[in-house]
Amino acid sequence: METVIQQYGLDTILTEETRAWLRQETFRKGELLCTTGATIDRMYFIVAGKVKISAASSEGKQRILRFKTPLTVIGDAEFINEREVLNTVEAVTDVEVLSVPYAILREHNTTNVFLQFLLRTITAKWYADSKSASHHVLYTVEERFAGYLLSIASEASDSLFYQEMRTSNLHDVADWLGTSYRHLNRIITKLCEEEILIRRRGKIIIVDLERIREKANGNSYE
Repeated sequence: METVIQQYGLDTILTEETRAWLRQETFRKGELLCTTGATIDRMYFIVAGKVKISAASSEGKQRILRFKTPLTVIGDAEFINEREVLNTVEAVTDVEVLSVPYAILREHNTTNVFLQFLLRTITAKWYADSKSASHHVLYTVEERFAGYLLSIASEASDSLFYQEMRTSNLHDVADWLGTSYRHLNRIITKLCEEEILIRRRGKIIIVDLERIREKANGNSYE
């Protein structure tokens, strides 16, 4: 654990007393770290893997805000505001975290260095969320879908496989992208006809990564 702490500079923002309370945890792919409206009592530092962060719309549907990799902090805004969880966080891959109770942070870690660190992380999230909100205005559904594929990519052999793109999950993906299932299915069919994607055994596989990047037109959820 000490190697990871030093790798991400946590030894520079967490006091020795706080570091003694750090707990290493693993969240498996598909597990939720926290959900909108829930109450948490720990701050999480993601040190391995990728998570998906989404927010509930006024219609009650989830909208993707961003995908994050290390180092990512979960629970920082909730720690400062002492309020319920704002966004749902789900493990896209197996995720390793270091967590520490809020009570310990308040007792041993209200240093200027730590508070400045939280200010930077919260400001960065605000900027990323503002950028994400513009996706639904500035980018077409095809561009958003291509950006989504790039964001959840995991390499396997010579292609990129997307476990989340099973047929049973397309309704959720459509909701996250702010479109209908029917429209998303038309886009997938079109990309298959253009030989950019193929469907195989309930999965979507990219066969032309460069053209997917072109389709994304600079759009990314990371």
